[in-house]
Order: sequence, then C-alpha cells, then structure tokens
Amino acid sequence: MNLLTGADILISLIVGFVLCLIYFYLLWRTMSIVRKSTHPIIILFFSGALRIFLLIFIALLFAEQNMARLLLIFCVFMLTRFLLLKIMKPTFKKEFEKSEIVYHNEKPNALKSGLKRAGQAKARKKRSK
Repeated sequence: MNLLTGADILISLIVGFVLCLIYFYLLWRTMSIVRKSTHPIIILFFSGALRIFLLIFIALLFAEQNMARLLLIFCVFMLTRFLLLKIMKPTFKKEFEKSEIVYHNEKPNALKSGLKRAGQAKARKKRSK
C-alpha cells in the first residue's frame, strides 16, 4: 500500500486548487469570446474539450501514477469548484439578467405574452369581419 506523505498531500492540494482556478479562468475567457463570435457552438465545443484535456493531463502528470494523489487532486478541484460557485453565484445571476438572452431589456415572459396578445388581436380582427 502506498501511503501519502505530507509533501504529496500538499502538492495535491495546491495542484487541485490551481487546476480549478485555471479551469474557471479559461471558462470566463471563453464566455467573453462567445459573446462576440458568429459561431459560438464551435468555440464552446473546442473550449470544453481543451479545458477537460488540460484538467486530466495535468492531474495525471502530477499524480505520478499514484491513485491516492489523483483522487485527492480531483477532490480538491471539486471542493474549490463548489466554493467558487457559491461565492460567485450572485455575480452570475446579475450577468445572466443583463445578457442577450433577455430580448430588448424585457422580462423573458414579456415576449411570450406579446405574442399571445398579437394572436388575440388577430382573432378579434377576424371575428369583426
């Protein structure tokens, strides 16, 4: 059985934390590029593939064929990810409220209700004829 030393644990903690920071930085850069892009699906696909490849490659490189180190790296990565998402949740919410997904600064349901009103007006016009 291969026990982890203090140095192994420290390196695994640092690598997992740094990997998570790199992962989210690349995600942040991708989102800023996607907003200006004409082909966002292609950029999202390649960005996701690159981020996953880097995550696995670097984790395997630092694990040095030690499964306990690899597991610790990914546990720290997931814990850091969880904490970052909890901290950044209000920022993400504000960002999505002002994104292009909301049409013309209206509430998302305003478009649906506008279409419904247009349909009702069209039906009234037909009935009045």
